[in-house]
Amino acid sequence: MTVGCVANRTEVYNAEGEVTDKYDAVLSADGCEKAADFIGFCDAFDIPVLSLTNVKGYEATVCSEKRIARAVAKLTYAFANATVPKVNVVVGKAYGSAYVAMNSKAIGADLTIAWPDAEIGSMDANLAAKIMYEGQGADVIKEKATEYAAHQTSAAGAAGRGYVDQIIEAADTRKYVIGAFEMLFTKREDRPSKKHGTV
Repeated sequence: MTVGCVANRTEVYNAEGEVTDKYDAVLSADGCEKAADFIGFCDAFDIPVLSLTNVKGYEATVCSEKRIARAVAKLTYAFANATVPKVNVVVGKAYGSAYVAMNSKAIGADLTIAWPDAEIGSMDANLAAKIMYEGQGADVIKEKATEYAAHQTSAAGAAGRGYVDQIIEAADTRKYVIGAFEMLFTKREDRPSKKHGTV
């Protein structure tokens, strides 16, 4: 079975397995546009889409900030509009609207799987604790950040709120992804007739 894959890359390895480049886990305008075009291509030819999510926000550069809103809207639209099977695997951080744009359940992922150490929520636990307990000591903020992480940003917490369908060990990812696409092989969506979208 052919599957199209969209992922957030944080490291590049050479032939010897050594890290040659590192990137922030953020969405850029260029990356969003490239992914949106690829998802449209996959949808046009009935190719299922797999997304591997590790994103904590958006690229903060002058060039990217000029185009990021439209690019993220295009990416979100592409995922939401695609009628092919869509599976999302959260492999790291998944924060805020950047996570929503990366094929979350909110925009139509058929199945969302997370690794046990995945962090899924509106923001990083340390930042949330600093905002909620401003003016408190470092010990209080650290304690509250730990509590927040356990209840609000853990994979188990996300599963309890329905954002994640299953928590799996990283070593089992291939097996579960194959099973997910086999289960969704006969997926059909009836949508109202229309010419095209406007994004």
